[in-house]
Amino acid sequence: MWIKKAFRDYYKPKLRRELKREPTQDEMDRRFDEIYGQVNAILLVGVNEGVAIQFYEIARFSKADIDRFRDNTEEYLFERFGGGWFKLNFYEGPTFVVCVNFKPKGEAQWKNLVTEKSDGPPPS
Repeated sequence: MWIKKAFRDYYKPKLRRELKREPTQDEMDRRFDEIYGQVNAILLVGVNEGVAIQFYEIARFSKADIDRFRDNTEEYLFERFGGGWFKLNFYEGPTFVVCVNFKPKGEAQWKNLVTEKSDGPPPS
């Protein structure tokens, strides 16, 4: 599962320090399950502003939401938000875990969310 692999750099070093040895696959799977049980995510979209790209929050997801789109994330993002450069930031409770980028191609359907949910300028 891609999400377990994406989280690995977050949980494996901590587990290794706790155990004072290399963790077994079962130990890593258990730790992932503990973390995933508390997961939430924030979706950001990149907007070209001059020579820079600014990222704006456009959605928040609970664990239940993530469970629904976990197996087809890019397809879900495209169907709901259209094309764009998305950063999906995962958190264990309030603690940042990892950022995963998605770039579905197609017409942007998220532009109204940037002006509604952020203090940022409307995208050009």
